[in-house]
Amino acid sequence: PSFRVVKNSSSKRAISVEIRLRAWFAEDPSPRNTIIVNAGNGSGGFFTWDVLDQLGADTFGSLHLNPDGMFPNHIPNPEDKTAMALTRAAVLENTADLGIVFDTDVDRSGVVDNNGNPINGDKLIALMSAVVLKEHPGTTIVTDARTSMELTRFITDRGGHHCLYRVGYRNVIDKGVHLNQDGVETHLMMETSGHGALKENYFLDDGAYMVVKIIIEMVRMRLEGSDEGIGSLIKDLEEPLESIELRMNIISEPKYAKARGREVIEAFRSYIEEGQLKGWELDACGDCWVSEGCLVDSNDSPAAIDAHMYRAKVSNEKNEEIGWVHIRQSIHNPNIAINMQSSVPGGCQLMTKVFRDKFLLASGMAKTLDFSQVD
Repeated sequence: PSFRVVKNSSSKRAISVEIRLRAWFAEDPSPRNTIIVNAGNGSGGFFTWDVLDQLGADTFGSLHLNPDGMFPNHIPNPEDKTAMALTRAAVLENTADLGIVFDTDVDRSGVVDNNGNPINGDKLIALMSAVVLKEHPGTTIVTDARTSMELTRFITDRGGHHCLYRVGYRNVIDKGVHLNQDGVETHLMMETSGHGALKENYFLDDGAYMVVKIIIEMVRMRLEGSDEGIGSLIKDLEEPLESIELRMNIISEPKYAKARGREVIEAFRSYIEEGQLKGWELDACGDCWVSEGCLVDSNDSPAAIDAHMYRAKVSNEKNEEIGWVHIRQSIHNPNIAINMQSSVPGGCQLMTKVFRDKFLLASGMAKTLDFSQVD
């Protein structure tokens, strides 16, 4: 059967979730069909009552389904450690097949597999990539430029193409729209925050639809005789050895902060292009027409830049890749975020030292920044 559930949204729009959980019980003889939903006291309780319960799933043990704007239990966010820990405990206690975590308005989601392993961030992108690449071999997948090199390998090993793009879920989704318009088949766009959209769902950032795709794949695997949970699809996804985020506050009157931040970001780009940071190179993924540190569109209709940012890949003297550095100007706050990942021990500390000594101090940009976190 096919079901259509409409969730009324008081904010911007009503979200239609088309659900085709084919033969949930008719073809699936397994007695295990328990799904835990953690709505975080946001608006996601509907997915339990109006979707899963109606299909006959066992949702006993679900958490925080009633809306409460004070959010008394934890932040309704699939990135929140408490939300994931509570969902993990509920999955294990109830021997559930899947746990689901929604954010407040259900445009983001994360899951927990049957072994209690949290799946969010890069892991969620990898899981969705594995599902989508089965249906659309060779498709391009767009993410923000803070995802790992290991995720890129995961996607390309399955025959997909990985387009790294600007941070900001609207940037990521809009890039997918533009690629499709330019003839580059792109079926999945996801940011590490959990925002994601599918071409088949009209490019809506809809966490419930993402979860539906995961549930369908879980049922499909079981009908094919697999005893492994959904987490088995990403068992070969490696994680970066080191990963950090640092912030530098901009020392300036608020009205000048954005301009000062842009100066720092563009100076960073110039230092790399001029070769003043040896072994540092602006990243690019040429098959999707994005260049210059995953920022600049090189096609005929480049998108406007809303905030300046660049990603650089870093190599040592032997030309061996150490990791990457992503620096970006905050759209809303007077600060600059620095994300780093490394595949070698001590790599993040090494890159931070070069960033401080060879760029911040050498360029004079340190005078306008509070770089105590870098120190």
